[in-house]
Amino acid sequence: MSQESIPERITRSIPGLALFRGLDSMLLRSELVVAGTVFAVLVPSAMAYGELAGVTPVAGLYVALAAMVMYALFGTSRQLITGPEATSAILTASAVAPLAGGDPLRYAALAALTALLVGFLSILGGIVRLGFITDFLSRPILIGYITGTSLIVIGSQLGKLFGIKLENDLFFRRVLELFTRLDEAHLLTVALGVISVAILLVIRRVNRVLPGPLIVVVFGIAASMIFDLAAKGVVVVGPVPAGLPTLSIPDVSVQDIFSLMPAALALTILIYADEILTARVFAAKHGQKINANQEFIAIGMSNIGAGLLQGYPSAPSGSRTAVADQMGGKTQLVGLIAAALTIVFLLFFTPLLEPLPTAVLGAIIIVAASGLIDVAAFRFLRQVRPVEAWLAVTTMLGVLVLGVLQGILIAVTLSLVNIIYRISRPHDAVLDKVDASGGMVYRKIEDKKMTQTEPGLIVYRFDAPLVFANTSYFSQRLNELVAAEAGLRCVILDAEAISDFDSTAAETLENLTADLARLDIELWIARANEPLREMLQASGLTEQLGEENIYLTVRAAVDAYRTHFVLS
Repeated sequence: MSQESIPERITRSIPGLALFRGLDSMLLRSELVVAGTVFAVLVPSAMAYGELAGVTPVAGLYVALAAMVMYALFGTSRQLITGPEATSAILTASAVAPLAGGDPLRYAALAALTALLVGFLSILGGIVRLGFITDFLSRPILIGYITGTSLIVIGSQLGKLFGIKLENDLFFRRVLELFTRLDEAHLLTVALGVISVAILLVIRRVNRVLPGPLIVVVFGIAASMIFDLAAKGVVVVGPVPAGLPTLSIPDVSVQDIFSLMPAALALTILIYADEILTARVFAAKHGQKINANQEFIAIGMSNIGAGLLQGYPSAPSGSRTAVADQMGGKTQLVGLIAAALTIVFLLFFTPLLEPLPTAVLGAIIIVAASGLIDVAAFRFLRQVRPVEAWLAVTTMLGVLVLGVLQGILIAVTLSLVNIIYRISRPHDAVLDKVDASGGMVYRKIEDKKMTQTEPGLIVYRFDAPLVFANTSYFSQRLNELVAAEAGLRCVILDAEAISDFDSTAAETLENLTADLARLDIELWIARANEPLREMLQASGLTEQLGEENIYLTVRAAVDAYRTHFVLS
């Protein structure tokens, strides 16, 4: 086996370096067009999400700049665009606001610290190869979480849309406060917000490739300048700092690190889950592969960059990724070029945004967040497994009532309880008959009036690993079968689905064998896999059952029963 060279190791660690090998001028031109469209969508949404996160709107552009460059270098998806997003913004705000004490400088420092913590945790996850952890975030949890956070995002922008400064932070209280204060609404602001929402919805329906956010931003700026909306009481963005951010380490304490660590951990897991799912969707579409552990590194570097540029945690952007893909983007050159355009904008064009009404930014966020609410997904869960639909609804309500982090914690706990319950009460069945061709027909126990496969014989199948969590249920079900049937001579355990077997299960089988023996009933085993056979041997059960009573197939065991009990 040849040892990996240093250049090969660097290329493997920084996959984006391959972008600069033999650049094709035609590809570069096509990617430039795609990047221009992505940039047009990015600027207004990034500023809106910066405000949503509780920092200055321009901080959203800092996040975009760092995230797009770092992901292009370290990521393994050719299409994914990362940067400021609603979910990371709202989670950052919920974690940082209670610690900032109303101090804008401290708030910005804590937001940047959160990004750095997410970055370091993500890199650690990549180093120790924790790419499997998203398996613990079930689809119902993600659906409920996305819906809940989307509604929170929408609720957080209602004040901007009505020209009212709302005081409450929790979703239901904020909505109730809005209704009680509708008489304070600024009608010109409401009209501007409603028109912006309508334009965005029409554009989304007509052609999703069109840069809707850019169009409404241009409309808002033009209307503000022509009609002098600021003088008429409409709140505008105001001065936007020009120039590039400087690299800096946030001025925080060790206590701040410990206080933000739980939020950073939750953000890391959720951002990674969102990123890997989005990346895999587009990779499957184009016949590509994603390196799950390298994606952790890419998230880490994107967030460290965002933190050092005085931003907040970055996340994958499903909307900008979709735009890049629909426009024909083929590589991460799109992200790098869009980052270069962001630099040009920060240096020369930020004054253009000063007259932009904040109601327009609120409209952009509301429409973007509403697009994340998937009612069909709830309907699908209800059809497939109702308990998962309730889990999604519980997650959503937990996020709305208790807050994002607490709601997710409750949902994960309920999900684990659901898993444990399903393991402890798995599906089981009894063999109805073995037909002439050797085929076997199993039935639910409740579906059969008589559970005997043949006179004096029950073939019982247990469809789960036999471990401490379900041995009591296993023993109970078999005892109920035996008690309900008269004249039993033998019970055959179809062990094909018993992929694991622990010491508690060994003791249960030993006790069950002894109990059946006292009733003059034999216990046989069929289709035991090799690990189960080894455990039976190690526990002494092979000797207790009799090695001749452990069969390779159910058919062989049934034939042996006929020979031993029926024909003898």
